[in-house]
Amino acid sequence: MNNKTRNLYIDVMKGLLITLVVIGHLPFFEYNSRTLVLIYSFHMHAFLIIGGILSHIDENTKLSTIIIKRIKGTLIPYFVFYIISLIFIPSPSMEQKMKAVIVMFRGIGDPVNAINLPLWFLTFYFVAMTAFEIIEWLSYRIKLAIFEENKNGENEKYGFVAILSLIMISFIMFASFLYARYYKMPRIPFNVEIAGFCLGFVFLGKILGKYVPSATAEIKKNTAATVFTTILILALLLIFITSWYILSMHNGRIDLNARDYKNAFLMYVDAILGFFIFAIISFPFSKIPLINNLFGIFGENSLYILAYHVPSVFVTNAFLIPNLPPIIGVTLAHNSIISILILTSLGILFSLILAFIHKSIHFSA
Repeated sequence: MNNKTRNLYIDVMKGLLITLVVIGHLPFFEYNSRTLVLIYSFHMHAFLIIGGILSHIDENTKLSTIIIKRIKGTLIPYFVFYIISLIFIPSPSMEQKMKAVIVMFRGIGDPVNAINLPLWFLTFYFVAMTAFEIIEWLSYRIKLAIFEENKNGENEKYGFVAILSLIMISFIMFASFLYARYYKMPRIPFNVEIAGFCLGFVFLGKILGKYVPSATAEIKKNTAATVFTTILILALLLIFITSWYILSMHNGRIDLNARDYKNAFLMYVDAILGFFIFAIISFPFSKIPLINNLFGIFGENSLYILAYHVPSVFVTNAFLIPNLPPIIGVTLAHNSIISILILTSLGILFSLILAFIHKSIHFSA
């Protein structure tokens, strides 16, 4: 996708989100620390909501187009990144390497045997987005069979498709939740049961992408409505932040990869609140030139940062910090705002360098 067709606001949101992902994987925080409880309450869910916002399926979309697009955009990069990780990330033994290969083909986030654990998200995202778009495709086929005399007014007629999609999604979510709730039941390859339970986030994103832009355009036409909406948003932001914080602390640390949802209903509410807070806060960032350029680059390369940030942080901790002057090394080895900022920046910087190399090899091939 070229820069002319990219949405800077979405890129900034993705850039800020992937920064939180890197922070969440720094070796400073206890599992149930407040920082991780808040980050994990919404950060991966938000990527699904954004995926729904960017999903463009209509009654003319072909099923083959959906599948090919998702395979090329997510599944192939997953295997490429995993193979690169297998080659360059050291393993204690060949046996461990073979276990990592098995994990790669199973497409799950095995915390013991995975070489590059964050890559689990790519198979999860692939299944969730592909399943959602196939469901929506089926809903359009049913709509056309019922209302084939009128194919116009797609936005206005989307209500039927949305309701039908929601019915199918709800059934899948319920079945997936029942399956995953019994932790003795085995993980399904490619995180199918986790993706199924999280389809509601993609659906929410699609609804937001469908109706929010037109509503926003109408508000901008009226100055009084714009002022009132701004005041209302600020008031809601305060309520959202308070509610999100209380719910996050009450529900505890969420771990989608471990199928640890705590109270599943609260998880959904908390993640949606967190997303709305994040979306509101991201908007002014997208209007500040230097900041939107920086986080826009992060967002545009979020796939590469996801794939390379753990190896980058590992290299930083294993090779860079030990060779720094002792006073600097000691500072970076302890949990502080300075160490978090520096290590997050280095992790993203090295990831962007690897992304540049990756893209250069790809385009020259």
